[in-house]
Amino acid sequence: MRSKGSPERTDAAALGALVEKLATKAGYDLQPWSNGRRRLAEDAGMSVWAIGRLLRGETLPRVENVYGLAAALKADENLLLDTAGYRNRSDRTKTTNRPVLSVANPPSPEGIADALGISHPFVRKMLISSIKEALRLQREADEAEGGDPGGTAVAR
Repeated sequence: MRSKGSPERTDAAALGALVEKLATKAGYDLQPWSNGRRRLAEDAGMSVWAIGRLLRGETLPRVENVYGLAAALKADENLLLDTAGYRNRSDRTKTTNRPVLSVANPPSPEGIADALGISHPFVRKMLISSIKEALRLQREADEAEGGDPGGTAVAR
């Protein structure tokens, strides 16, 4: 994302910039022709592809990978978690009463994307539209089977 001009500073872009700075400081040469990205990926327990996407600010790593990055970069875990926005999200979930999710109260497509940590705009839009289409198809199938929500599998 950062290579396409001046994007909005998202959590992913901010974390990518911070990891790039910390990795360079820790001695990783992140130039495409060097082995620095591969070494960082191995040391952090991630794939080279995931490191590249992280450094470009395209996506956030899973929380457990943030701990691996912190260890590899000899950096403060909390700094990386805060920059990624993970601690902010967990703080919000502690202070708000969220409804219990069930068949009667399912999560929204947007809520599912949030819960999965999908932050890349294109990936998020594709996921949400796929979920909406699946729900539409399920409703049509339910109506064709006599109107039982969820079909015969849920009715059992």
